[in-house]
Parts: sequence; C-alpha cells; structure tokens
Amino acid sequence: MAQAGRLGQLRAWLIVLALLVAPFAGAATPAPDWAALTPEQRAILAPLEKEWSAMGPTRRNKWIGIAARFPEMTPNERDRITRRMESWAQLTPEERKKARDQYKRLQKLPSDQRPALRQQWDAYKNLPDEEKDKLRSRATRTKPSIGGAIPQEWLIPPYLRPYRSELRPPPPPPVEPPPEPAPVLPEALYPRY
Repeated sequence: MAQAGRLGQLRAWLIVLALLVAPFAGAATPAPDWAALTPEQRAILAPLEKEWSAMGPTRRNKWIGIAARFPEMTPNERDRITRRMESWAQLTPEERKKARDQYKRLQKLPSDQRPALRQQWDAYKNLPDEEKDKLRSRATRTKPSIGGAIPQEWLIPPYLRPYRSELRPPPPPPVEPPPEPAPVLPEALYPRY
C-alpha cells in the first residue's frame, strides 16, 4: 500500500518535471555568428553578410538549413536562391516589412483563389518590360478596383479605417417619439355609486 503511494508520488513528480522542461525542449538552438560559419556556408550566404548580425536565431537557422541543402539543388534552384538573397539584401527595412506583410496576406488567401493568382502572376512575368512598366505606373495612379482585386480598404482593420461617407449608407432618419398619453383623471379610476 505504501509502495503504491510512493509510485503515485513519483509519477506526479515526473509529470511536474516534464511540464517544467517542455518549454525548453523546443527552444531554437543558438545560431552561430558570421565568423563561426564554415567557409562554404559563408560563400553561399554572402549576400546576407551585412544583415547577419541583425537576424534572430530562427532566421539564421533557416538560412543555415538552406545553405546545407544548397549543394543538392539544381543549378536553376541555386541561381534562384542566390538572386533572392541578393535582392532581399538590397531592400530597405520598410520594403522588407512590406514584403513580409504581403507574404502573410497571401498565405491567408483561400486555397481555391491561389491558382488564379498564380496564373495572373505568371502572365505578368511573361509580359515585356514596357508592358510591366505601364501596368506599374497605372497601378500607382489609379485607385484599386473591385473587379477581382482586393480593395486596399479591406486590408485595413475596420477600427483603423477613416470614416468615409461614400462607403457607408446614410444614417436612418430620427424616429419621432410617440405622443404623450392623455392624463388619467382620478374620477375615471374610482367610479361613483
């Protein structure tokens, strides 16, 4: 009987210990500084050298993982990754934030709308540079339309949107209060006999 009690206490302590250690079990391993990378990793990740110290450990580990897979990639994949790293390194912090936000919005897009968006993007990529420039200049000059594109107003939470009368219906006319009831005379309440 006493042995069963001790076994129960041991189990309880093991559960408590597991709960205390669990948050640290999934913690990211510390990412090395630029100097601690191997020469191969530094060669692959060279476009990111300037911003390496500003990166968090999660992003560093992500890029180290990409560098580890780099030798097995096809030449086209290697070129694509290198171009993306170079273009990312040239972006300003505001442009990077904008790119991250747009990526998050695209991830929230319903899966049934993604193929259509992919087709539109592929069609855009196949356009000549002159056409792309025309489309870019037109997009900056005109307001976003409802025809298939998401209006910019929808991307802003409702509580942050400015009040725009053309988007909201006019308020209903004020309701007139009902007329005052006629006063009740005491004679009407107490009949005389």
